[in-house]
Amino acid sequence: MNTGRNYRGLLLIFLAGILCWPLACLSPTEPEFRLEEGFYLAEGTIMAGEDSQSEIRIRESDFREIQLRLLPVADATVVSVRDDGRTVSWRLTDEDLGNYRPPEDFRAEAGETWHFEINLPDGTNIISDPETIPPVVPLTGITVRFTQNSTFDESRGRFIPRFEIFLDYDDPAGVENYYQWRYYHWEEIDVCASCNNAVWREGECIPQDRFIFRFDYLCDPPLCFQLNPGLEVRYGNDELSDGAQVRGLPIGGIEFDQFGLMMVYGEMLSITREAQAYGKVIEDLINANSGLNAPIPAPLNGNVRNANVAGRQALGYLGVASVSRASQLVERNVETGRPLAFDPIVRLESPFGPRAPCAGNNRSTTPPPGWP
Repeated sequence: MNTGRNYRGLLLIFLAGILCWPLACLSPTEPEFRLEEGFYLAEGTIMAGEDSQSEIRIRESDFREIQLRLLPVADATVVSVRDDGRTVSWRLTDEDLGNYRPPEDFRAEAGETWHFEINLPDGTNIISDPETIPPVVPLTGITVRFTQNSTFDESRGRFIPRFEIFLDYDDPAGVENYYQWRYYHWEEIDVCASCNNAVWREGECIPQDRFIFRFDYLCDPPLCFQLNPGLEVRYGNDELSDGAQVRGLPIGGIEFDQFGLMMVYGEMLSITREAQAYGKVIEDLINANSGLNAPIPAPLNGNVRNANVAGRQALGYLGVASVSRASQLVERNVETGRPLAFDPIVRLESPFGPRAPCAGNNRSTTPPPGWP
């Protein structure tokens, strides 16, 4: 087997899984090469911090189709183990995604050391390396600034208007710090389902013989909020900023493609050195100008393994982090600038119903904190 070609295929296969956080995913990446042996992919984080949510995802390779797929694993036994022997059993929360979470009252604290032990029915025993949760580094501010010609998108042949996000924090002096920066936003939505050439019945779009351009279905209940994760990946350390007051650190942007309020959140995760090195490889591949066709900048070494030689190979990274969060309410209107083209017309099948439920991993009937 050509190990170089196999490794690149393995890397791109992994990217199909790593680009998921925490409630939505980017489009899967089509691998350039196929592997001959199946594997499991485990990814996720134990989080410490206010209102933080720990979650991991487990999937397995599927080579039955021409294009490799990653299928959710719903029958794993997942346990996190603290260095003092305390064990916490995780439960399956989304069978369609293979997501697992600890009990609602689970709280992790900085300074604790954790690792995972995951058992699969085929005998695979996935073990992660222990990691100690770093102390939180508080964010001191967030700024969201609109730029009409923010970035040029070659695929669309135009400049993209975006709301650029900047973070402020004070880096602790004399301590090696490793970071991940991410962002997302909540917005209120009126339409919870749209069906092209179909109608909404019993929770799904049912195709129709007659031509229907589109029917939109209002949310039930009417008050519904949707979470939209950011699409950019940022990792770094304080090698050049130890003890500095960092102001206006750019972490990404949100395209101006809709009117209305949005609550923008920026997060800074304090992570381990190993997690930062691992994430930096992903960042270089995703954010590089040449995209996923760029040369591999460094080996992608995860921290999981299969302790049972008779089972499948295990890939991925199961880490720990402490998180700090800052938010800003932003209004998008005609005075902001020129948005991307969007269809503002709501096409109802009937003014009296049916409606689509405000349900799913990335929706909530509860407004985010600070919503007016």
